[in-house]
Amino acid sequence: MSTSRARPARSAKISTKSMLILAMALTVVVLGLTLAIVVSRPGPAPAPRTMAERDLRQWESTVKANPDSAPAYAGLGLAQLDVGDDTAALKSFERAVSLDPDNWTAGLQLGVLLADSEPKRADDLLEHAAKVAPATQRVGPYLALGDLRLEEGDASGARAAFERAVADAPIIIEARVGLARALEKLGDRAGALEQYREAARFDPSNKKVADEVARLEKTAASSEETSP
Repeated sequence: MSTSRARPARSAKISTKSMLILAMALTVVVLGLTLAIVVSRPGPAPAPRTMAERDLRQWESTVKANPDSAPAYAGLGLAQLDVGDDTAALKSFERAVSLDPDNWTAGLQLGVLLADSEPKRADDLLEHAAKVAPATQRVGPYLALGDLRLEEGDASGARAAFERAVADAPIIIEARVGLARALEKLGDRAGALEQYREAARFDPSNKKVADEVARLEKTAASSEETSP
């Protein structure tokens, strides 16, 4: 059952989109579902037309056979996101979190889905997901948390979240870009430039990052020319 293609809930934010892609890639390991889980036989129904529909059908059967399994509901939620049903996915992630508050995959996805409507609860969910996620997999929750805090006007809180994301995964450029954005909001253009340069070092072909480096280098040069 594939769980790697759930679409981003807040696609306008680069860091959140990349975080979700990364989180989906980790989901198979995190859910911990094995062949030992009983999957009920589906009843008569039209054959699934796509892989996403097939996965959804399989996760629905898994939840039916394992109604008290948080990983099963988390997997179902991801499959529902994959077919574009955010409303159903939110309910599945809510159920997963109610069964196991430490299911960080469900907490992460629920936090992202609630970011616009319930930012305070989303912040709490994302912060907790980051705390309970495996040591090398905290970058996703921290990216989402930093993105949320920036949108809510909390640049200092965003900086703290992005700093943790960078510490967890230094080569993920979205962590560097997020930290740069937060630092610039706080007036630290030199620090922002440093982070953009690091992002460019890991991804030299990224035009958006290159443009930010050029912009801040130009600003720095102008400031030096006008300084006494």
